Amino acid sequence: MGLMERMRSLSPVLIGGVIVTFLILMVLGDVDLPQIFNFGGSIRPTTVVGVVEGEEILYKDFEERVRKTAEQQRKQMQQQGIEQDIDENLIREQVWNQIVNEILMRKEAERAGVTVTAGEIADVLLVDPPDYLKQAFTDSAGVFRRDRYIQLITDPESYAELLPDDPSIDKEAEVAKWKRNIIEIENSILLQKMQQKLQNLVGTAASIISPTYAERRYVAENAYVAIDYVFLDAMKVSLPPNAVTDEEVRAYYESHKQYYKTRAMRKIKYINFPIVPSSNDSARTRKLIEQISADLAAQPDSTHRDSVFSHYFATVGGRTQKVSKITELEPAKQAALASLGLRQIVGPVTINNKTYFFRLDYRGPGTDTTVRASHILIGFGTNKDSARKVAEQVLARVRGGEDFAKVAREVSEDKGSASRGGDLDYFGRGRMVKPFEDAAFSAAVGSIVGPVESQFGYHIIKVTDKKTESIEFSEIEIGYTVSPQTKKALLREAYSVMQQLENGENIDSLAKRLRKQAIESVFFDNTQPFLGSMEITQFAFGHKVGAVSRPFELRFYGYTVVQVSDAREKGIKPLEDVKDQIRDRLLMRKRIDALKARAEQLATALQRAGTLEAVTQIDSTLRVMSTARLTEQGQLPTGVDVALAVQAFKQPIGKISPALRGEMGYYVIAVREKHDADPKQRDAGIQAIIRRKAQDAMQNAFFTWLSNLRQHADIEDYRAEIFSR
Repeated sequence: MGLMERMRSLSPVLIGGVIVTFLILMVLGDVDLPQIFNFGGSIRPTTVVGVVEGEEILYKDFEERVRKTAEQQRKQMQQQGIEQDIDENLIREQVWNQIVNEILMRKEAERAGVTVTAGEIADVLLVDPPDYLKQAFTDSAGVFRRDRYIQLITDPESYAELLPDDPSIDKEAEVAKWKRNIIEIENSILLQKMQQKLQNLVGTAASIISPTYAERRYVAENAYVAIDYVFLDAMKVSLPPNAVTDEEVRAYYESHKQYYKTRAMRKIKYINFPIVPSSNDSARTRKLIEQISADLAAQPDSTHRDSVFSHYFATVGGRTQKVSKITELEPAKQAALASLGLRQIVGPVTINNKTYFFRLDYRGPGTDTTVRASHILIGFGTNKDSARKVAEQVLARVRGGEDFAKVAREVSEDKGSASRGGDLDYFGRGRMVKPFEDAAFSAAVGSIVGPVESQFGYHIIKVTDKKTESIEFSEIEIGYTVSPQTKKALLREAYSVMQQLENGENIDSLAKRLRKQAIESVFFDNTQPFLGSMEITQFAFGHKVGAVSRPFELRFYGYTVVQVSDAREKGIKPLEDVKDQIRDRLLMRKRIDALKARAEQLATALQRAGTLEAVTQIDSTLRVMSTARLTEQGQLPTGVDVALAVQAFKQPIGKISPALRGEMGYYVIAVREKHDADPKQRDAGIQAIIRRKAQDAMQNAFFTWLSNLRQHADIEDYRAEIFSR
């Protein structure tokens, strides 16, 4: 590819991952591109779609970013061979978040005195240009043409000299576009550098770890005790249903309200209209499949069948694929094509709810070997040695002349392949577990090897064929698609539901009459996209209880009509929301309380006996348990109990403790050993903790800071209202 073509193909760029914006560089290609999203004529370019800390986001700017982002995503998908529709809602949400984050970061950078100088931008642009710019100025030999790059960046007017003398090319306009692209490149570098500085500023403050804290963590993670213990599990205590009264729940709630703060929350009910093929759509698809099948079957020879296939390939739509490794294809396609001769046709073949007709166009030498093998699996069971003896006996049978397929059906524990006589069809490297793969690829065709051990058991393997080839084939793919008429009918039905709800119809009664389900959400806040859509969230928070939305078209749900069913404002969660949680907490306390007398009596009896082992004579339902390493983090064989761990460190070695109350019940313990944190490793351990915690803090601080910034920022979002027009 020539240098000019590389420049023309310079693609848009995503800078800075999740937070830093998409600034798309549509070099020499940012005009006359089709508008991919059209929301009607009532919206003016200067319509405000949102306001962030007093700064307006205009419709024209928002739409341009959406257009460029969508165009870039489409190009990337085409380059990767992905055939998939663009998710409009996802792109709009990405662009909105990018713009909001940019504005907030820019304003915070101004307040903090964080600046990016022209010199810093020049250093990146001229001294160490980003890879995406280097690629556009790299010739076919892989050499970066720095001289040409510097010339065009520092002297944009010289771009005109590189353009061909073609009357259809407006050189002045092309140079103007190149200048605009340089400005966009500079802006993207500015934003990237600004984010880096903010990350360093926020991360540096957050990554200062107190040496005292680090030392305490070192001790908590490395000091440990070895204990034997008897555990009285509170969950085994039965209490009457009214053990915790409503008055106790309310009293606890009133004295702990500060722990039940909440943001503003909303709840909605909604009815979905899945966009799926109608019976007529499915009938048309079946008729087409039957027609192709009948026309192929009616032909007298392969030449005529080839002509019929070519006709439908052109009219229905098909594609030709060439693969250097047959294992690059999904297994079902491999199986369909495996036995075809040149220009032979197979179909209909159903794969993942789609119907295919295949024609083999070429089969020849390739770079990847595939193996066809059968196997007999003998699982380990309860005795691995016994299983191996059985596998060796089976191996002797099939090597002695018994039919491999017959023996596989009789004894193989892989029931899926056993029904096929053990046949696994063709497979390439990476498809089977490593020991099986190595054995199958190493064995000669016709040989039987084993027993081969894998995590599944012992395998007896018979290699029946090997191939090394590439293929080219044509396919006609027919899916059950939704016709425009069906989609319109579903949308009409959704709008009818919207109008009936607006007229006062009850959503549950209406759904029941339509044989649909009115689903009610849990409470959610304004940071959560509901059903993957922030537009629904915005609608819920922008309207009063009872408000009904227009039908939203959602990628995985179809048309969805939403009604706001409940609202909670910022403050304290109501008792109704937390009463079950509180009741469970109080119930656990009462269960532990109920164990106290029994635990104390048990501790006294064990102390008299002088050993925990006497517990089985005192209470046959209890037993002694042990852990060789209990740190303050409280990990026990019976679960995590920090309260018990803290008390264990205070007990003397070799003594039977009194009854110790934990978070899950009562314990009687005997400490066998105590180990302090190693003083020789203290300094190194503390430094390791400081580095680990600092690194974690650096990574998390910026995103936490930005999230908090967004929560407290003055953000007005009008998109749901504007785009419903």
